[in-house]
Amino acid sequence: MFVLGITGGVGSGKTLVAKFISKKCNACLLIADRLGHIVMEPESTAFEKVTGRFGKDIVDSDGRIDRKKLADIIFNDDGARDALNSIIHPEVMSYIKKYISDRKDEDGIIVVETAIMYETGCDKLCDEIWYVYVPADIRIKRLSDSRGYSEEKSRSIIESQKPDKFFTDRADRIIDNSGNKSSLNEAISALSANFVKD
Repeated sequence: MFVLGITGGVGSGKTLVAKFISKKCNACLLIADRLGHIVMEPESTAFEKVTGRFGKDIVDSDGRIDRKKLADIIFNDDGARDALNSIIHPEVMSYIKKYISDRKDEDGIIVVETAIMYETGCDKLCDEIWYVYVPADIRIKRLSDSRGYSEEKSRSIIESQKPDKFFTDRADRIIDNSGNKSSLNEAISALSANFVKD
């Protein structure tokens, strides 16, 4: 099993890239943000830890964690955000490790997409890592268009993440996603030619 890691900053389109690649390669796709939701399902260890830390008020009428309420709590509270991350990130990593381990002797490709590839040690699980590059000004416009973020909010998030050079120095390949979907698809086709069998 070949494990391909996809990473990039906020607004870079890394999830779109991961989806393009997984479709082209007929690969299994693991998106860390979605796994964060899965590991917080009721009766999970993370569910108990999160509700223990943030209270039962964040549980909705269906017995699940209300992600909107949780987001409101951590939005302007770095301590609360760090506390949540310290619960969720290890659980997501455990999920990814087990998923890969259970399929290690199979043929095929697993695509793992995460913004915090290196911070969590997920890079050590990957055979190759691709960094999705987009200039900051384009990312800011995309975040405004897709999420309604102000320029100030977008810049604040971008500046809180590691700079492009950190990733370009470490990634095996760089995908420029500053163009349209057609040019992105062409770039992915060219980069993946070595291990994708059409």
